[in-house]
Amino acid sequence: MLRNCIRTVAWNTTRTMSNMPLTLNSVVAELNKLAPLSLAESWDNVGLLIEPPTQPIVRHILLTNDLTESVMKEAVASSVNLIYSYHPPIFASLKRITSSTWKERIVGHCLENKIAVYSPHTALDALKGGVNDWLADTFGTVH
Repeated sequence: MLRNCIRTVAWNTTRTMSNMPLTLNSVVAELNKLAPLSLAESWDNVGLLIEPPTQPIVRHILLTNDLTESVMKEAVASSVNLIYSYHPPIFASLKRITSSTWKERIVGHCLENKIAVYSPHTALDALKGGVNDWLADTFGTVH
């Protein structure tokens, strides 16, 4: 089911793009429909985590499990407008945005390159047919 949900969102995005540009807000709204943030654990940091000061038109989305510096370089090189990172790259509070840590550098690169970051994490886990169900099915667990 999870794979079908992702395909559905991708199909709707492609279809919509031929008619009109997709704003970040419209893509985030679709992602929130796919895996409602209300399903996430209370301790988790989910949803739109980095929003550039100017609203980008979303033409290219990069999907990743973890947003690392090498993934960030790929996103910049590929002119990505949105990174969909399963694990949230920002989890604990950041006290500053400098170049001294990899997480701070990622935030800086995202803002500099007008790249938004969205993370579904436990919302996608808890979704009926989501990651938890997919893993349970893999091991033959009845749910």
